[in-house]
Formats: sequence, structure tokens, C-alpha cells
Amino acid sequence: MTSRVFAFAHSSRVWRSVTDLMSTRLATPVANAFGDGVAEALASAIDDCRAALDAVEMRHVTQALRSRGIADMDCTAMIEEVGRPGSADRIADLRQAMSIGAPRAATLERCLLLHAVARYADLLSRPSMGESVLRCLADELRFLGAPSVRDSEKLLAPSDGFIAMAKLVTLRRFPAGQLHFEPSGIPLSWLVHLGPRRLTKLLLFLGRYVRGRRPFFFHHIAWRRKNRLLLLESEQNRSYFRIAQSLALHPEVKGLLTASWLHSPDTYRVSPHLAWLNRPFLEHGGLVVIIGSASESSGVFTAGSERRRLYDEGLFRPTEAMAIWPRAAMLDWASKHPELGD
Repeated sequence: MTSRVFAFAHSSRVWRSVTDLMSTRLATPVANAFGDGVAEALASAIDDCRAALDAVEMRHVTQALRSRGIADMDCTAMIEEVGRPGSADRIADLRQAMSIGAPRAATLERCLLLHAVARYADLLSRPSMGESVLRCLADELRFLGAPSVRDSEKLLAPSDGFIAMAKLVTLRRFPAGQLHFEPSGIPLSWLVHLGPRRLTKLLLFLGRYVRGRRPFFFHHIAWRRKNRLLLLESEQNRSYFRIAQSLALHPEVKGLLTASWLHSPDTYRVSPHLAWLNRPFLEHGGLVVIIGSASESSGVFTAGSERRRLYDEGLFRPTEAMAIWPRAAMLDWASKHPELGD
């Protein structure tokens, strides 16, 4: 077990050397003037993480890792690797092998994440993102420094919460309130399932308004949102505004992209109360295209007993859709909604 994890940690340094150049640009400090209050909030949050790493419990975990041949820099390398197939599962295996902390406390995961914050501190203090996104980043770092007992288990590998936090602290993903976003693109694998009509529609749209498949900002639903039981239209729009502020700083990014059953018109036929999710795209220069079937593991039946009933009766076939918001259209929308600013 130890040798496998150690080799895994070292191999990620090789992988990081060939990661997408887009991610590198987003993580590189550039001339991005922001207020003293934002800079102080980030610095304070990073200090909180350093203090948490220096706490007795975390020092014990660090020492236990070193005794297995896993140095501090390897901890960061393991977090950098998270997102690749099997990487988070290997960290879960290491936690079970080490038997560290309370069963649901994510003590090992937090230790690895805090080491990554310490190593990325300079970059985390001044990434090229909008001020409102940086405030959200400071909030995420403060949370990592002292999560509640209830929220700690959300950081257990290989949970979505752990994967999201690993990407945040290594500047591969950014928080914007109800949404997170990260650099990505439209994979070719999506295109082969569209069929001639939808493919033609998509290609014509991309050729006219986007001119390429990447890079985009791809958005995800954030698990640490204000109301975890609901998605709120007001908070969704506020997140879009924050993303647009960051989009303005990156002329190479072509717009906003996402894909989910939440954006499929088929979902709205049985759950019309969710139709607002596509309103910004459809009313302000975007495009929504169904790209294929949605699996049960996609979350389409979570808190959706009516969707489940209709599915069991053969009256609902869940699908996923891709939503694209071109750069110019999104920035134009944001310019008309200054009330969404922090």
C-alpha cells in the first residue's frame, strides 16, 4: 500500500508538467488589481490554514505520513492528482490503511489539503480572477481551516466535496457561490452522440459565435452553497455575474459551458419548476442541446420522487443537455445586471 501511494504521489509531478496550458494561465499571478480588503481576506484565510496544519492533530498525521516515506511535497502532489481516474480512491485506501482520526472526520484528507494550501500560498493569494470570486475563495479556505463536524465528512475521499476542494486549493477550480467553475472544453465524445440534426445546429452555432471547442469555463453545482436543499435562481444569477467578471479578465476563454440533466428540456417537461435554469442561456444568446441519456447515478432522481414515478411508468426518459453561453453574450448580459455585484 505505502509503495503504491508513494509512487502515485511522485508520478503526479510528471503529469503536472504536461497539464493543460489554460489551467496554468489561470493559476499564474498576473496584473490583476483588487482591493486591499480582498487581499487581506485571502491572506487571513491562508494563515488560518497554516495554523490548522500546525495544530497537534495535523502534526501527528504529517509525521505518520513521513514515516511511510510520504514527504510534505508528496502530499501536495497527491492533491494535484485528484480528478484523474482512481486518484481519490487511492487516498481513501491510504486513510483506511493508516486508521487516522475519527472514522468520519476526514483527518488525512484535510492534512493533505492543508499541505497543498501551504505550498500554493503565493498563487492562492493573487490568482487572476474577479474580486467576488476571490472573496468566495477566501471563504472556502477559511472553511478548510476549521470545518464543522457535520461538514468534515463531506471531505472524505473519494466524495465530490473532497474532489472539489482538491481542485480549489490547487487553482484548477474556482468558487462563485452556488456554482464552481473550471477551465474545460467540449469533448469530441459528446459530438458523436448528437445525430446529424443536432450536430449541424451545434457546429453552426460554434462557428458563428464561439469559433472553437475550448477553452470554456465549465460550471458545476457547489456543495457548500447557501441552501443545500434547493437551487435558487437569484443565487444562480449572482454566480453567473461573478463568473462573467472573471471571464472579462481572460480574453482567451470562449464563454460558459455546462452539461447536466438539470439543463435538459426533457427534465422540464416533468419538473417545470426547474425551467428557469436555462433562461439565461436561451434568452441571452446561448444554446442548449440534448447530448444523450442521463444515468440514474447522475442525480436526476435525487429529491425527485415525481420524476422517479414517471420514469417507472415509462413516461419520463432522463437526458443530459449541454448549455453554451458565448463570451460576448455573457459579458453583455452581465453589463446589464450591475445589481448582481457584491
